[in-house]
Amino acid sequence: MTRRLLVVDDDAQMVHTLCDIMALHGWEARGVTDGYQGLAAVEREHYDAVLMDVRMPGLNGVETFRAMRTHQPGIRVILMTAYAASDLLAEAEQEGVLRIFPKPVDIAAVLAMLRQATGRVLVVDDDPNYLQTLTDILVHDGFTVSRASGLEEALDRLGEGPPAVVVLDLMLNAAEPRSAVTAIRRASPGVLFILYSGHSAALDAAAAALPSEWVRACFHKPFDVNQLLATLHDITDR
Repeated sequence: MTRRLLVVDDDAQMVHTLCDIMALHGWEARGVTDGYQGLAAVEREHYDAVLMDVRMPGLNGVETFRAMRTHQPGIRVILMTAYAASDLLAEAEQEGVLRIFPKPVDIAAVLAMLRQATGRVLVVDDDPNYLQTLTDILVHDGFTVSRASGLEEALDRLGEGPPAVVVLDLMLNAAEPRSAVTAIRRASPGVLFILYSGHSAALDAAAAALPSEWVRACFHKPFDVNQLLATLHDITDR
């Protein structure tokens, strides 16, 4: 399925160039030239990712990202800037921007980031057999999957690039449930979670205590794997 990308930059020539390049690499790219148009585009249609300039008149890139997120909490945004990083940009990274690239943009690095962010799933489970089973099912369904057997390994995997989704056994050994989710979210602020556990009461309590925009679904074990696949397809628009 073709991925849809929105390019937002007040330089019309830059928008045209980036859209042409992304189209050559298999993306269906649409471009607009200010933050207000970008926000309106996200309100009207689904985009798998947004590539956006920071410095724009009216609504800047960080402000636009924050407004977009109210309509699509898990939206995957990459910012571009020709200016030095500031406190504003640091806040944007903490709030869930995938990456801030300096201009001129390294196209190869942007493409690599987009591929990781829109298609990769990280599965975390301390039961090696269940971890292998879920991994095999997701790979068979066409997903790019990384796996981890605990929180520390999961954080290491995040260093390889941000996944679109973390599928997490909430009752990992030696990890307090909400702390595990918070640690992963801190390391990869834009990630969404699918949580599961055989401990129903603990799962429900932890999920209720977490921000609703972080958690896309919760499954009580044993669960129908087709429901998991359907949720992943919905998140990644596959």
